[in-house]
Amino acid sequence: RGNEHMSNKEYEKALHQYNQAVQMSPSGPHSHVYYSNRAAAYCYMAEYQAASNDCRSSIHRNPIYEKAHARLGLSLFFQGEYEGAIDAYNKSLELDPKNKASL
Repeated sequence: RGNEHMSNKEYEKALHQYNQAVQMSPSGPHSHVYYSNRAAAYCYMAEYQAASNDCRSSIHRNPIYEKAHARLGLSLFFQGEYEGAIDAYNKSLELDPKNKASL
C-alpha cells in the first residue's frame, strides 16, 4: 500500500505504511526495501536527515541495493553534503550503470 500512496503523492500515508512494514520486519529479507521506500517518502517530505538514516539502514541490510545508494545521494545533496552525495551516486551507478536517477 505504501507504493500506492507514493504514486498518489500521499507521502504521509506512505510513510505510515512503511513504518508498519519496518516495525513488523526490521531485519527480514525485504527490510532493505522498506527502509529505502521510507527514505523516498522522507525525501518527498523534505526530511533529508531521516531519509539518509533510512538509506544507511537499507544499505547495511543489503549493500548492493542500488536504489538505497541513489536515495542516499539525493538526501545528502539536499543536506549540502556534496562529496557524500557524489560517492553515493557513484556507488549507485557502479551497481546499475543505467540508473537514470544517478546520472
